[in-house]
Amino acid sequence: MTTTALKKPIGVYVLAFLFLLAPLGNIFISFAGSGLVNWYNPTVLMAFMESIPVLDWIWLGLLFVTGILLFRPHKLSWSVAIFTLLVILFINAYRLYQVDTNSIDPAFLKVFSLLAIICTLSVLVISFYFRFPYLDRRANWLSNMNRVDIKTTVLCSGIVAVTESLSASGCLIRFEAATHLKKNDKVILNFPEISNLEIQGVVVENLERAARFEFQDLSGQFKQDL
Repeated sequence: MTTTALKKPIGVYVLAFLFLLAPLGNIFISFAGSGLVNWYNPTVLMAFMESIPVLDWIWLGLLFVTGILLFRPHKLSWSVAIFTLLVILFINAYRLYQVDTNSIDPAFLKVFSLLAIICTLSVLVISFYFRFPYLDRRANWLSNMNRVDIKTTVLCSGIVAVTESLSASGCLIRFEAATHLKKNDKVILNFPEISNLEIQGVVVENLERAARFEFQDLSGQFKQDL
């Protein structure tokens, strides 16, 4: 038996790399918009760095940490990324309407904030719609679920099918014909070669002649049989 692999998350890695670059990009663009032609001079640059508010350092640090987490695709790290994007969206929206009188030209800060809002919204949309099948819906929040390729008979609400992968939290089932299953549908599953107990499953993803299910309310006996 081999571990069932998800699709290679190239897009997730690209997003992670952008998260890592974003703090430096934000800092340097802000300095470039200060109006000083020699902002890159080490002395001026250090003075600028010291003028960055603590709150800004916090969300810039959160960006960098999120980038590191995204190199290990997981539900938790993805959720942290979404949360970070929402925080950045709120900060830039606030700056757009409440431009302060710091060293940055207010007009430049407004344009920069507007562009940041557009970019953040774009990444949020992409992140939301393309998070699966790169992430395992059945994974625990603090660890990846060990899924293995195993073909065994399963009765899905009376329909005979075969599993393609199985874990302690769910399974991927292949049917002989297309079904009318929809996301969030609840079904009764039975694995006669594993246990004589019936369990409830919820459809988390409907595929062509296949579906991913998440187990609910597993009994201790079924877990032992599994």
